[in-house]
Amino acid sequence: MGHDDVDVGCSPKAAVTFVLGLVFGTFSALSCKMAYDCRAVGIATEDDPNPEEKAFAKPVMMLLLMFLGMVPALFIFEVQQRMRPPAKRESVPRSLLIALIIPCVCDLICTVLLLEAQLYITASMWQMLRGTVIIITAVLKRLVLQKELHTHMWAGVWVIAAAMALTAMTTLLDPASQGDSGKDPRIGISLVLLGCLAQGVQYVFEEKVMSADNAPPLVVIGMEGLWGTVLTILVVYPVAYALPGEDHGSMENPLDALAMIRHNKDLLALVFVFVLTVTGYNCAAVYVTAYLNSIWHAILDNFRPVTIWALDLALFYVILPGSGFGEVWGKYSYLQVIGLLTLFLGTSIYNGNMDISSWCGAASRGYEAVPDEDGRLPAGMRTPKDMSSPALAQSPLLRLAAIKERELAEDRERAKKSLLSSGRSSCNEV
Repeated sequence: MGHDDVDVGCSPKAAVTFVLGLVFGTFSALSCKMAYDCRAVGIATEDDPNPEEKAFAKPVMMLLLMFLGMVPALFIFEVQQRMRPPAKRESVPRSLLIALIIPCVCDLICTVLLLEAQLYITASMWQMLRGTVIIITAVLKRLVLQKELHTHMWAGVWVIAAAMALTAMTTLLDPASQGDSGKDPRIGISLVLLGCLAQGVQYVFEEKVMSADNAPPLVVIGMEGLWGTVLTILVVYPVAYALPGEDHGSMENPLDALAMIRHNKDLLALVFVFVLTVTGYNCAAVYVTAYLNSIWHAILDNFRPVTIWALDLALFYVILPGSGFGEVWGKYSYLQVIGLLTLFLGTSIYNGNMDISSWCGAASRGYEAVPDEDGRLPAGMRTPKDMSSPALAQSPLLRLAAIKERELAEDRERAKKSLLSSGRSSCNEV
């Protein structure tokens, strides 16, 4: 059985996976941004015995909470294993558990940059600009892994780059549209680009160096969360506390962050939702990779900025007007709409869903449908699956592990059906 993409339909299981991936992805991004917008009282000190309310600008605390939200994947994996017969339970080598610290360090670097960026720009802007990782990973794969980019793929890269430029222009022309925090949105854009660069390097490194053998996807997620929690507590937070800054003399004071969470019930609820949705999003990501074909996966990735932006606008104008939550519609927001539509177009061209052979002419070598490793032709996709936009925007280690997990499940299902079929045949003979 091939990996996926044998048809473009969406089964009930795939539909549920699509909805869960969309809901958890949307609310994890929005709850993080809303937490940053909350104001609360921190710790009292000798220099400041009566502290005033301030914004929850605590990206390292959100980093710690994100990693904590990934750890439950280990418990889910353990429950799954206990539900199976002992002979069919998966064993994970200890060496693999230790080796997963490498992608975790890379993930930590890019995540702290991306979380810091959300202090400067809106959630919708942040999500859309993350499409830059498709460009970076595609170019890095071409340079480092010698993967071929056909003409239509290069065309898609350039269109996606234009989409990112249009999106960034919204912020540069109207900084006030990014909120009243007084922070420079150009810093946020730069941090997102650096985070995407770090993410692209991580994905190419994983594909070139690491193997997904004997790495169940839930274990990959859980161990990255566990290692990330340990590294954040033992390394990142001590460094942030030691570096000078405006948070009681530190870059970030963890005690102040905890005090602010304790003093504001809305903030407490938001960080709880953030941890819960991170858990759900990472677990759903396994099944998104396993059960959605490349077309639906690309639709999911493109649709998430739409839901985030729509809900963010609804928060400001309809759901919680006057609360300070949500996003305003600025005078240049139409550029962001154009950028979003251009992103859809660029992704469609890059993946080969949109036929541009008449534009490319004879230069469109490789534009015909490209078979997978097992010789199957992906429906509606002309870009090889390992180079498609969903593959470029996801950890190869997790993607390959999820695909392997699904193939094992399919093998077990076929073996079960074969056993039942042979049993019925025996009964008929009797």
